Amino acid sequence: MVELKLKTSWERIIMVNKTNLTTHSVLQRLNHAGMALSVFIILSGIIGWLTGNLHFGPSSGVESKSTDASEHSVAREHGAEDAPDGAELEKAICEHGVHTIECDNCRFELGMVKLRPSVAKALIETDSARKVNDTTVFKLTGQVQLDKTTVVDIVPTGSGRVKRVDKFLGQDVSEGDVLAVLHSADLGQAKAQYLEAQARFELAASTFDREKDLYEKKVSSQVDYLSALNELNAAKAYHTAGEKRLRLFGLDAEQIQAIKNDKDDNQFAELVLRAPRAGTVIAQDISAGSLVDTTQTLYTIADLSNLWVWSDLYEKDLAVLHELFSSGASTDASVRVKAFGQDVFTGRVDLIGSTIDEHTRTIRVRIQVVNEHRKLRPGMFAEVEIIVPQKGSITVIPATSVFSDDGKTFVFRHWRDDFWVRRDVVVGRRLGDLVQILDGVNEGDTVVASGGFVLKSDILREKMGAGCAD
Repeated sequence: MVELKLKTSWERIIMVNKTNLTTHSVLQRLNHAGMALSVFIILSGIIGWLTGNLHFGPSSGVESKSTDASEHSVAREHGAEDAPDGAELEKAICEHGVHTIECDNCRFELGMVKLRPSVAKALIETDSARKVNDTTVFKLTGQVQLDKTTVVDIVPTGSGRVKRVDKFLGQDVSEGDVLAVLHSADLGQAKAQYLEAQARFELAASTFDREKDLYEKKVSSQVDYLSALNELNAAKAYHTAGEKRLRLFGLDAEQIQAIKNDKDDNQFAELVLRAPRAGTVIAQDISAGSLVDTTQTLYTIADLSNLWVWSDLYEKDLAVLHELFSSGASTDASVRVKAFGQDVFTGRVDLIGSTIDEHTRTIRVRIQVVNEHRKLRPGMFAEVEIIVPQKGSITVIPATSVFSDDGKTFVFRHWRDDFWVRRDVVVGRRLGDLVQILDGVNEGDTVVASGGFVLKSDILREKMGAGCAD
C-alpha cells in the first residue's frame, strides 16, 4: 500500500510539472504574438503619420456599421485595383457613414492617398505626362574600338641602335614631336651616297658647260658635247634618287641641303623618329640601347577623342534602319558602359555593314562616339540604344513613376488639393529614362516621379491587415 501511494504521488507531481511547462509555453507564444502586434501597430502609425492618414477614434460623430450595403459594396468594388474618377470618388460612402475620401481609415480602398503638403514636399517629386515624337529604340550590345582612321604605327625607315627615347606609353604628342633618336648606319650610308651624287652632279654640270661652250665655238666635236650631256643627265638622275632616299628617312629639303655642311660625326647618322600626327601613345616597343630594324613597330599613336562602337543588329530590324539611311537622315545612339554606369555617351550611327553573319543572323553597325573626357577605353563592352525617329507622337512619363502589384501596373496621379489617386496604366516601350503610356494617363496629368513608395505603402495597408473590419 505504501508503494502504491508513493507511485500515485509521484505521478501527480509529474502531471503538475507537465501542466506548468505547457502553461509556460503558451505564455511565451502569447508574449511573442503581443510583440509582433506592437511592432505592426508602430509601423502602421508611422506610415499613417507620413501620409496624414493616422486616425484615432472614428472620423466623424457617427460610428455605425448599418451603412447601406449597396453603398459599402461600391466602396469595396472601387478599391485600389480599379480607382474611379470624378463623381464616383465623391459619392462613395464607407462603412462609417461618411464619404470614403474623407475617411482616414477607408480612403485607401479607393486607391486614394491624402498627403500633407509639407510631407509631399519632403518625400516625393512630381512630373507631368507629355507628348514626345515617336521613336523606335533598338537595344544592342557592342564593343568599344579605336577609330582606325586615326591610328598610325611608327616603323623606322632604317635599322640601327636606339640612342634616345623621348616619348613614352600613355603620353600625348603633337604632330612633329620627336619620339626617339636612332643611330642608323643606313641613314649614314644614304647621306654619304647623296654627297657623292652631289659631287658627281656638280662635276657633270661644269663639264657640260665647258663642252657646250667649246662646241658652240667649233672647237670641240659634237661627240664630246653629247657625251658631256649624257653624263650630266645620269649625274642628275643619281642625285635625284639620293635626295628621294633621304626624304624616305624623314629629312626635308632644308635638312638635305645642310648635309654637306654637317661636320658633326655624331649627328651624321642620327635618325629622328617624329610623330606624323597628334594623338596618344597607346603602344611602345622601344628602349634606349636596343637594336631595331625596319620590320618593327616602335610606337602606335591614336586619337582617343573619337572612338567606334561596333554593335550587332538583328536581321529582322535592318529594314527600319536601312530606310532611314536611304533617306540621308542621321541616326542618334546612346552608349553606356559598366565602368561609368551613370554616364551616357552620345553617338551617331554612320555605317551599316555589307554582310550578314550566317551564324548569328546579325549585321554590324558602327557608331561614332565622342570621347571628350577619355572615359571610354577600347575593348570595353557597351550597351547601345539606337533611336530611330518615327511619324506621330506618344505620351511618356518617367519610368520611376510606374509601380506594379498583383500583375497590375499603376501610377499615382494628382487628383485635387492634397489627394493622390492610384491609376492603372498600360505601358508601352521603354525610352531611356522614360516609358510610353498607352492608356490610363493623359497628357498634362501630374504624376509622382520619385518617392512613390510612401503612397504605395498606404494603399496596400489592407494586405498587411490594416483598414476596417467588415
